[in-house]
Amino acid sequence: MYRTGIAVDRDDAHAANWYRMAAEQGNPEAQSALGFMYATGVGVAKDAAAAVLWLRKAAEQGDAIAQHNLGDAYSTGKGVTREPSEAAIWLRKAAEQGYAPSQVN
Repeated sequence: MYRTGIAVDRDDAHAANWYRMAAEQGNPEAQSALGFMYATGVGVAKDAAAAVLWLRKAAEQGDAIAQHNLGDAYSTGKGVTREPSEAAIWLRKAAEQGYAPSQVN
């Protein structure tokens, strides 16, 4: 709700706090969202290493968006050492789930 501003004023920092609470309890969607927020600096200080940490947690649980974003991190070297073969592994996992951006990559 805070991220989208539905029924409340939009507040990315508040959204990040709620995502963090859910992410710490193992929720893959929250982990993926929090990872994206760290990657982009929305609601939190931009931190590529923290982004990769949360994206990996979600990706390992099968979250296709996190798999795609983790693959992108390995492809570009943001938050991790650039490793095209590792990027391909994560992008393929997302693509096999029907995630179109990964299918294109």
